[in-house]
Amino acid sequence: MSNKSNTTKKKIIDSSVQLFADKGYQVITMKDICDSCGMSRGGVYRYFSSTKEIFIAMLDRDIDDDIKAVKQAIEKKVPAKVIFDNYLDHEKNAIFSDNRGLFFATHEFAFAEPEQRAYFDKRIELSVDLLGDLFRYGQETGEFKDFDISAVATHIIYFFDGLKTSSSVLTVTEEMVDQQLKIIKEMVV
Repeated sequence: MSNKSNTTKKKIIDSSVQLFADKGYQVITMKDICDSCGMSRGGVYRYFSSTKEIFIAMLDRDIDDDIKAVKQAIEKKVPAKVIFDNYLDHEKNAIFSDNRGLFFATHEFAFAEPEQRAYFDKRIELSVDLLGDLFRYGQETGEFKDFDISAVATHIIYFFDGLKTSSSVLTVTEEMVDQQLKIIKEMVV
């Protein structure tokens, strides 16, 4: 795919993120997306055939970016504690971001598109593997305690998923999140 194609796909996805965050998954139409990114229907349909396809591309980009960032940090021998702190900061920022409605939309998508269950199972698996790689690295460097990597990684992924989803409908304070992050760090470091 050409650089221009990648740039156009990125523009479509970027324009869609706020729409999904603000309105959810089911009410967004391709017309909404066309209007948001300032493109014709034909222009958008050249890259994506449906809102479902755009939503999946958005989710894929998110997990791919996370995996890439952690792998690059490990390859550069960044201390595991620094990578983990950055990961926790990233997750905390997501909880309080203007796009936090996106997490609720993701669950709405999962209910609206039940055939995507295997896709969501794979996303969880990739997220657990990502943290697992980080935890193994931290244990190898002596920065992290000895613990059941898979169990702790799974716990953290589900914890953040629940907290991010809840943050769009419940009052979640920074103090409460910091307290929970302290508990997570005590499990690992």
